[in-house]
Amino acid sequence: MNKTKVIDLFGKEITIKNYICAKDGGQYMEKPEDPKLQFSIIPTEVCGCNCPFCCARDSMHGRSLDIERLKTVLLSLQERNLIRGISISGGEPFTDVTLLNEIINLCFDVCGTEVEMSINTNGSGIGSVTKIKNYEHIDAIHISRHHYDDAKNAELFGGKVPTTSEIRKVVEEVPFKDLFVFNCILLKDYIGSREEAHRFLDYAIDVGVHKTGFITAMEVNDFTRGQRVSYEDIISREDERFLFTQCFRDFETCCCQHGIYHNGAGQICEFYGRQTKPGTIDYVRGLVYGADNYLRTGYGGEIII
Repeated sequence: MNKTKVIDLFGKEITIKNYICAKDGGQYMEKPEDPKLQFSIIPTEVCGCNCPFCCARDSMHGRSLDIERLKTVLLSLQERNLIRGISISGGEPFTDVTLLNEIINLCFDVCGTEVEMSINTNGSGIGSVTKIKNYEHIDAIHISRHHYDDAKNAELFGGKVPTTSEIRKVVEEVPFKDLFVFNCILLKDYIGSREEAHRFLDYAIDVGVHKTGFITAMEVNDFTRGQRVSYEDIISREDERFLFTQCFRDFETCCCQHGIYHNGAGQICEFYGRQTKPGTIDYVRGLVYGADNYLRTGYGGEIII
């Protein structure tokens, strides 16, 4: 199996991932067709929060991307059939709803509305979701939420984020009930045990958010090294409230699990756990177009154009 493949991208040779992750303990397989890459877009380097675990907190310089330059890059990538899916993150993308709308419309115009698209947000502008044109074609809006208690959640963010009642109001107003996903960073002093994970999932069911991701923090500083909790330590196959449906492993790079949780009262929600392991890789897993208007080989990667 050839783990990598070299492609020419804007006049540069780029080594990219060329295999499918091992599913449920199975074999790794070489991709049967030309590999595609996840395309991430950072609209702005503005964020009203100050999360101690954020790997991007030192790169918030207030810039916003040039939509015309993004269009040129996007058209070229789509012509090569290189885009697997699109993820919009930040900074906080809802800081500028007009720009966010322009980016979403551009992506759908170039790639079609069938392209898989998600938005990652701290939730501060979630009340504006219905102002997003074509939002019915968005696959998921990931809301960062790291505790079920409003005060503890706000304390960790160090900025204004939505309360439970505000999230519930938006969920009730949006007709697409599977749109929202909670992303929860696992931390010892917050959601750091099996019991706390249960409480968080019970909370998600009560609010009406159908899916929650538990994510092991990347060790980017002393805070994350001291607070880090592996999702495998709290999401156990011995736990009767979890039904596991899929597991994927990517050698020593990362692993993830998916399944269903039930609260004991006949209500269920989906969950997944993800852990990116320490270390470096020598190939590209995704492309990132940043608010600095450079296309890079991943977050913090080398400039391509």
